[in-house]
Amino acid sequence: MSRTADGPAPLEGIDRALVVGLGASGMAAASALRAAGISVLVVDDRDDHPGAAVLADLGAEVALGAVAVDRLDDVDLVVPSPGVPEHAPVLRAAAERDLPVWSEPELGGRLHPRRLLAVTGTNGKTSVTELLGAMLRTAGLDARTCGNIGTPFTEAAAEAPHDAVLVAELSSFQLRFVHRLRPEVGVLLNLADDHLDWHADAAAYGAAKARIWIAQQPGDWAVANASDATTLALADRFAPAGRATFDGTGAVSGIGVGVVGGALVAATPGFGGRLLRVDELTSDAPHHVANVAAAAAAALLAGVDAGAVADAARAFHPGAHRLELVAERDGVRFVDDSKATNVHAAAAALRSAPSIVWIAGGLAKGVDLSALASELTAVRHAVLIGTAASELAEVCAGVGVPAEGADSMEEAVAAAVAVARPGDTVLLAPACASFDQFSGYAQRGERFAAAVRALDTDPTSSGRGEPR
Repeated sequence: MSRTADGPAPLEGIDRALVVGLGASGMAAASALRAAGISVLVVDDRDDHPGAAVLADLGAEVALGAVAVDRLDDVDLVVPSPGVPEHAPVLRAAAERDLPVWSEPELGGRLHPRRLLAVTGTNGKTSVTELLGAMLRTAGLDARTCGNIGTPFTEAAAEAPHDAVLVAELSSFQLRFVHRLRPEVGVLLNLADDHLDWHADAAAYGAAKARIWIAQQPGDWAVANASDATTLALADRFAPAGRATFDGTGAVSGIGVGVVGGALVAATPGFGGRLLRVDELTSDAPHHVANVAAAAAAALLAGVDAGAVADAARAFHPGAHRLELVAERDGVRFVDDSKATNVHAAAAALRSAPSIVWIAGGLAKGVDLSALASELTAVRHAVLIGTAASELAEVCAGVGVPAEGADSMEEAVAAAVAVARPGDTVLLAPACASFDQFSGYAQRGERFAAAVRALDTDPTSSGRGEPR
């Protein structure tokens, strides 16, 4: 077995592991376990997967089309892929047998300890992870973003030199099964109902997110959202380390980063004072300012120079499919926020423009969409897609917003164009996951953008339609 600088074997007592699922996380976990000399059985309910041959070449046993719960004999550890819900039969059976269950980041953290900064939350975690990584790199550090963004945690940890810093985006799925993973700074951005088809209920979802702090020790930092009472309460309940907060609209009390007089202002042990003006950022949208405040708080608490934090914040552009302006046509703006895969994110997007033609829908993930009713004040018309279309139609009807259905993204864009008028924003903010119609939110956003751009090349397009 491999050993770490801490001395003891990180997988002591584990001779055989069951990896459930052959996605990116499962592949990374199985490869790392084999490299550590552990016997590995990988189970996937699909009948075919290109990764099976790769793992077989590494000496892993691969059982395609098998039922994981039937393969727990002679297993010392279970590593589930993120898609395996906590109520899955294999995980219930593992608990009954007192078998340890680790997520792939937990495994990677044990095998390859590195400096770690971690980010979670219902919304914004990808942007904040990218921002935080950029701040560290601007300061000259070798920062590797990983986890739920790009490279699997275990793979990134194995490849990173010992003086590197991992900046990990961690989902509730991954955090549910961490035990010793210890970020020196752990950020919980916000919390709203999401993934209730995976977690038992909203309380279980929140408790899973709060596990980002479970292994912290004195000298570490737990960062919570000063404007989100739920994250503050979770920090009070779960975080054993120092506390800090961030706020994108106002000042913070105590340690953290907030907004005062149109500027981001920090109060941290290493730096206190103004970082930069809000109007120096590439966007002054409230969610972006909050993201910058969160990343800045984490970076400063990790010892990054304030100048590097400010320089990186000024240069940072939010990623694709996050309130991204695709085109402006006949006085109508077309904005892609396909990353708004839940109610909380869609609500923020719906506050971003004064007059909206809204394209929404997809897979609701067990979440009650009725909370959106109060957010539709700027919506003139809705075009609804996917399996949640009927539920969203009821929400719209309840507040008097006209709505129609569409069978494809191309039909949805055409319907939106037909009712849009100068001054409107045609906004893709689905409030739902994409997997009922698309491979992911990125493909959904790309289809939206392609349909918008095709309007100017389609000879049958008559331009902006009349309101109806």
